[in-house]
Amino acid sequence: MLTDTSTRAGRAILLHDRYPTLDELADTAHQLAARHPRRCRVRTLGASRAGRPLQLLSIGPEAGARPADNVLVVSGAHADEFSGRAGIVELAHRALARPTPHGATAWHFLLCLDPDGAHLARGALLARTLPAYFAGYYRPAADEQPEWAPAIGGRLPESRILLDLIDELRPSLQLSLHTADVGGTFLQATADPSALAQPFARSAAALGIPVETGSFDTYRLPAAGPGVFLMEPHHIDSQENTTGMLAPHETPHETPHHRPPAGARAATWFAPQRHGGRTVVVEVPAWTTDRLGDTHPADDADQRLRASADHLRERGRQLTDLLTDPLTALPSHDTPLLRAARTQLTALNQLADAWDPRTAERPVLPPPLLTRAHLAGIDLWAHRIPVRAAALLRRATPDPRLDDLLHTWCTHYRRRFRPTWLPVPRQAAHHANTAEAAAHLP
Repeated sequence: MLTDTSTRAGRAILLHDRYPTLDELADTAHQLAARHPRRCRVRTLGASRAGRPLQLLSIGPEAGARPADNVLVVSGAHADEFSGRAGIVELAHRALARPTPHGATAWHFLLCLDPDGAHLARGALLARTLPAYFAGYYRPAADEQPEWAPAIGGRLPESRILLDLIDELRPSLQLSLHTADVGGTFLQATADPSALAQPFARSAAALGIPVETGSFDTYRLPAAGPGVFLMEPHHIDSQENTTGMLAPHETPHETPHHRPPAGARAATWFAPQRHGGRTVVVEVPAWTTDRLGDTHPADDADQRLRASADHLRERGRQLTDLLTDPLTALPSHDTPLLRAARTQLTALNQLADAWDPRTAERPVLPPPLLTRAHLAGIDLWAHRIPVRAAALLRRATPDPRLDDLLHTWCTHYRRRFRPTWLPVPRQAAHHANTAEAAAHLP
């Protein structure tokens, strides 16, 4: 937890329970480098598609000392996820508070992987309620997300910058810090994460964060403990083949129209393996719900899966009707918001078919493997995706009918899962606790 009462920008922001803006995060990095010039360095790695800088804060031993290894921490891989910024501030302060003998680990913080997306999502940054969050919501189309774009044939400068950085640093560990809107915490790793299970669980319990065992992102991944999953390319490819999805972290809404030859191994998560390193993807919720951890076997699974599929289809129909209505004032040209909304709509329809026992070629998980948490996770995505799609369309076109849909669906989402805001310092602390535990593993 954060106990330092320092007035330094980043720490003060966390103490006041809000995420840093990108400008504030960059200012904090530069202030730390100015105060600790022998240990800190800030550099610009390159530019985004729109010309925004991708900046790296590095904290290592005293100048001239060679680090034993490098740890890379990536924030802002998804535009709608802000807790990684807070996690970086907390981790940077922790790194500077430790002694620095020769051979200490160097920490490298990529402040934001997708600054263009973050610019479009900034309206949601200060939200403390779901309606306010979705009023400013933005998440790019699948092939515009830098972490996963290489796996589906996307060629983004942001992806290239990250891959080049991994080849330069050869990190023993890459940490990718993510946020869910509503949910619990879980992690995925590209190497056996068994040793992380206990410290991860201790951190979550101490901070009052429920562990999510039923995330749809991880259905086909081997579990090394509650909420702790092994992420391997053949498991990801199996998930894609059987459910039409892309990857564990992207399954509910990142569905390509083709499968590229490179497959999952081309994602930036697996790049450290070229140098003997591993990646840990940490998910922390902004709002918690306790519905996603029940590991008891599910009953009435078929009925509930059909209900979730029908729920998605009906909401998809309403959105499609609005999109095709001549009275809907859509922009005359393609926009990032429209591309993002179409991604959500495509996934909405595909997931309905994948979940429905009446149409699915294979069940998402066969009984008795399906737990109550799994069904709750599907129910959550059945509510989340339509809200996301409506929010994106509402930002793309000022149609009052979308105001009504977004308000109604967001109300249903809240009533269904009763989300509770998780203070930013606790989000940051869990990211930092998990990152430090992963870095200390042999």
